[in-house]
Amino acid sequence: MAAVQANGVIEGQSQLDVGKKALFVGIYDGHNGADASSFLSNRLLENLLQKIQQNNNNMSENIMRQVVAEMEELFMTDVEEGNQQQPELALVGSSCLFCIVWRRTLYIANVGNSRAVMGYLDPFNRLNVRQLVKDHNARNRHIKKELKKLHPKNPTVLTYNFGAWRVGGISEVSRCIGNAYLKRAPFTLTPAFQVPLSELAPSGFTQPLLSAEPAISSRVLNDDDKFIIFGSGGLWKLLTNWQAAEIVHTNPRDGIAKRILMTALEIASRTNNISYSELREIPTGHGVIRGPSVSVEGTRRAYHDDISVIVVFFDRKPELNPTVMPVVTSVPGIDSFKGFSDEIHPSPFNNLYVVSEAHPYLERIV
Repeated sequence: MAAVQANGVIEGQSQLDVGKKALFVGIYDGHNGADASSFLSNRLLENLLQKIQQNNNNMSENIMRQVVAEMEELFMTDVEEGNQQQPELALVGSSCLFCIVWRRTLYIANVGNSRAVMGYLDPFNRLNVRQLVKDHNARNRHIKKELKKLHPKNPTVLTYNFGAWRVGGISEVSRCIGNAYLKRAPFTLTPAFQVPLSELAPSGFTQPLLSAEPAISSRVLNDDDKFIIFGSGGLWKLLTNWQAAEIVHTNPRDGIAKRILMTALEIASRTNNISYSELREIPTGHGVIRGPSVSVEGTRRAYHDDISVIVVFFDRKPELNPTVMPVVTSVPGIDSFKGFSDEIHPSPFNNLYVVSEAHPYLERIV
């Protein structure tokens, strides 16, 4: 895994938890602050594993949907309870992409503009690329169509503003966790709430402009599935799905996430007619950027966003119906890795269930 900072305050979070027979990946691409992304990084996996345990250790797409709904409601509750002391929390939100591999099946959910891209081989041993779940960027054709259908009486629901297509001229994503002021009128209308005039939500809006409805998919892994690239929205502004997959397919595994990141930054440099070394010398942003109208001129944020990348290789698959056992104490090898941190922490997998058979189906995690 690899990450690069552009904002003065790191708004994006990433997470990789490796169990003996299970794997979890999370990409939480925050905006207008880090509160929502940090909340997801600290709470989502534990919530997911509790629901699996309550379901007799069985996983399903419905559980993924329940987790997203609960994360949204819990964060909105925090925003509501802190509204008087911290009204700016109503501005904070995060994309949420997470994946769990459980009993040979991959389950993935996405809310926002992060992506998961799989590289797999066709019958002729040629690389093919598949985006595993839709992203919700306002520039996407299907999102534009969806927004116009949902808001037929709102001619400004989709506006090109501050160099990008935005919902209501404000948000680049149509779905996210948080962003209360674009979902619930009371947050927008409270006297304590302040936002630049150019980013005001309609004062009398009765229909949320954004939602937290996830795109969800699942698939049984097979021997032709070789790797998945998980990346935050900033990566896909610079690289196509195919470009990222080609990098993984044609280069050594060691440091592959960093290689993807460096390639993206080189593209950002060339696009802005500066060298990569010059880009590295540009300082990060100053403080929290509250909305697209805030100037980022002279900072790294003018060239790229905070970016997180995780690459997972699949080499050997677990048995279709492995036995499971409860774990009472910590099991060596069940670790949690977080982006922008060199520390390794015990994973929530330690406290729930792991497969009793010890051989791994992931030869390497990068």
